[in-house]
Amino acid sequence: MSNAGVNVVQNFTQDHELAAKAVRLPRGALSTADSPYLSLISLVKSWPQQNVRRVVLMITDGIDRLRGEKPTPSQLGPSFGPVYHSMPSISLDATSASEISQRYNVIANSLYSPGVGRAGRSSWDLQLGLSGLSKIADETGGECYSLGTSNLVSFKPYLEQFQRALDNQYYLVFLAVPGKKPGLQRVRIETEVSNSDIAAPDNVWVAAK
Repeated sequence: MSNAGVNVVQNFTQDHELAAKAVRLPRGALSTADSPYLSLISLVKSWPQQNVRRVVLMITDGIDRLRGEKPTPSQLGPSFGPVYHSMPSISLDATSASEISQRYNVIANSLYSPGVGRAGRSSWDLQLGLSGLSKIADETGGECYSLGTSNLVSFKPYLEQFQRALDNQYYLVFLAVPGKKPGLQRVRIETEVSNSDIAAPDNVWVAAK
């Protein structure tokens, strides 16, 4: 993820060794337009139309370095005026990324990992980044794996949790009532099975009549 886009270094494959060879460490440098949310949007919109489940795992701190440093007047509240405040709220692009992911049936998961630069040393920005990732994961039916804003000791236990989630996914079919215009509709999925926890998207895309 860089420059509000994605660099696909390996096309989808069932060859695990081939996929593993393409994995590399991040560059550890900032690009001109760093936003994990715009990168997610770019990936989701360019994903080929295939009848397969769509799941994303992002490794990021969730900080929107493109827009996060420049809060809008509406984010600053009624006291906005000649005084500049540098603590914005969760990136607006997090909401867009969540809605677009739900529109295209993509489950977005994340592994929280602190980044670099001044924002990566700001407890405010770190918390906002984690909150943005948690928001998208919760709304799309995914999980945000983290130790708060601390660096993970190892990715291994969280990747194992992620694999268990993949092993216990189900394809649910139901009837929706279409409206005059296509759009997202709120859904709520429940179960009568005791001691169970369901992770599911908050909305589904319903075509028009």
